[in-house]
Amino acid sequence: MTANSHTNSESKKVTLSDVAKEAKVSPITVSRAFSSPDLVKPQTRDLIFKVAAKLNYSPNAFARNLKTNSSPIIGVVTDSTYNPVYAQVVKTLYEEADKLGYIIIMFETAGNSERERKAMETLFSYKVAGIVLSVVNDSENYHPEYIQKARYNNIPLVLLDRDIKTETLPGVFLNNFEIGTKAGLYLSEETDKKILVIGGPQDSQITIERIAGIKESLAHNNITCDTIYANYNYDKARKIILEYLENQSKLPDIIVGINGPISLAAIGVCRNLHIRDILFFSIDAVPYAKDFGYNVPCIYSDPTEWGLRVSELLFKLIEHENSPRFFDRIFIYGKLVA
Repeated sequence: MTANSHTNSESKKVTLSDVAKEAKVSPITVSRAFSSPDLVKPQTRDLIFKVAAKLNYSPNAFARNLKTNSSPIIGVVTDSTYNPVYAQVVKTLYEEADKLGYIIIMFETAGNSERERKAMETLFSYKVAGIVLSVVNDSENYHPEYIQKARYNNIPLVLLDRDIKTETLPGVFLNNFEIGTKAGLYLSEETDKKILVIGGPQDSQITIERIAGIKESLAHNNITCDTIYANYNYDKARKIILEYLENQSKLPDIIVGINGPISLAAIGVCRNLHIRDILFFSIDAVPYAKDFGYNVPCIYSDPTEWGLRVSELLFKLIEHENSPRFFDRIFIYGKLVA
């Protein structure tokens, strides 16, 4: 039965042919976009997915069983795939999902809340088995409406790294205050150095907690630090750091990046400005730093462990159909690598 794409009647079922007609592609292309998305051109695939979400089309080919009416798909929605920590977490999730017969569909939101909403709506339309989500905004006031829709559809949702403070959701997070404290203890040995800490967005809970931990440890040794706020995105952080350093009469002796991409951006700016005598410290390892002659001490959290804990939590939730005893909030602790 073919449904008119403009009707509001819920008695008619949207078919694959309806999606093909609306997207102006062949039914075979639509089928391939869902069954083997890597074989379809990204632009065409994205159009098909948008049309499917618009029409609320549920691909029957993915239906796993009649009891749950869910598919063997795990959705991953993340702010950035550039972050090497996230990349390793997702890689581990891929491996664990494959063992259990699931496939992964991944969306990058690039810090855009509207992209995030569309990604979530698309995954709901697929009736996915579960979703791993790293939200675009971890400020105290961020409250995305799609959370209630996930609950309504009984789709297990596991948060990664960034929490939603207005909700109580299962997830795997870093203990950010503890990580900041460890960083501050290490930096406390540099009593005669001018320290600059570069955070992410000023309202980000990750930045707030890490900087609070750093400052508390430094204060015990009567040490202060300067703070600027940038962005977790490498390119955006780089622009802010460049503008700041170009306008300083006295440069810092040590730059502390609140995460790996920020630390890398700071190193890149200093290289371009031919600043050679600044030391660096990072929360998260700085990717490929040693290849460029930099030995950057850091607080390291094993992303493979993250991926395993995320996978374990997600598949328990799927298996036990959101049993409350599995609404775990798991915290991972970092270690100093000097």
